[in-house]
Amino acid sequence: MIDWTKFTKIADQVAKKVAIEYPGIEADDIRQEILLHVVEKEAVYEGAEYVDGQIRRNFRNVAVSFAGRERYTYIYHSAEYVYTSSEVRQLFEKAFFQPEMWEKAPTKDDGVSITAGGVVVALWDLDRAYGTLPILDAEVIVKKYERGESLTSAETMRLSRAVDKIVRVLNNSVVKRGQEEATYTGPGRRKVGARAE
Repeated sequence: MIDWTKFTKIADQVAKKVAIEYPGIEADDIRQEILLHVVEKEAVYEGAEYVDGQIRRNFRNVAVSFAGRERYTYIYHSAEYVYTSSEVRQLFEKAFFQPEMWEKAPTKDDGVSITAGGVVVALWDLDRAYGTLPILDAEVIVKKYERGESLTSAETMRLSRAVDKIVRVLNNSVVKRGQEEATYTGPGRRKVGARAE
């Protein structure tokens, strides 16, 4: 049986250290990735009876690999804004399921967006991306962020994957917009971010 208290404590410690080494990557995201790894490899961890030092090394490998992938994604898309899973989770937690936030939200035609966690993300873009999810993925997001219920380990994995899917949809739409800007052949030079009148 896995000692989740011990594993969570070690995951927290490792995540904080790796987050310092990789500025811009949230310790909470790293911790979640480590614990997701443990859930996926639960049988291995139960059978192996690793000492704390080995657990720490395994967690560090997972953390550094995750942070490196996140850094690469950022660099790859650096010409455009990159949405992160942390920002999407924040929006779900603090705005998406809050009717008062939608009442204050400008309409899509206003060209204004909501600021969450210091990052500008439009609620309607999140709504569009959320609408692309399979039903079970959408339901686990509702369970966690709208109803505030605890998740099973399987649901935690589903939540992580659902948020990753939304991040991909959001980032793919950013890339498509950038490509459309680059191929614009109308009169005059089109500036990035310029709105069509």
